[in-house]
Amino acid sequence: MTIVFIAKDFSRFGALVSRLRREKHVDLIPVVTGAAGLSHLQDASIDLVIVDEQLEDMSGLEFINRLVKVNPLANTALVGALPEEEFHESTEGLGVLLQLPRQPGEQDAETLLAALNKISGLLQPATVQADL
Repeated sequence: MTIVFIAKDFSRFGALVSRLRREKHVDLIPVVTGAAGLSHLQDASIDLVIVDEQLEDMSGLEFINRLVKVNPLANTALVGALPEEEFHESTEGLGVLLQLPRQPGEQDAETLLAALNKISGLLQPATVQADL
């Protein structure tokens, strides 16, 4: 599972990064600007993009709006503190799985991994059982 994490300062994300790195099947790629992230993600096969609420060169929400145009199938998680209804309205149709708190912990990583695993399970082809 490939996760791109875009933030200008990763110091707030120690617990989240530590928990994600313990997963054997997770390849975590840090990126520091929105422009670099868009360049890296154009037409790339990525399982998840985690985006801080404010990047060096644009807001996290602006980044996601631009990402949808170059990689419309990318799943994203946005760091922020918007009230639930405002978050839903501002991200509707953008493929944002969830909002992470400004200082996400290990439990937030667990929630994120569970959401990804649920989506992965939905995308797997159904197995056909032969009648015996």
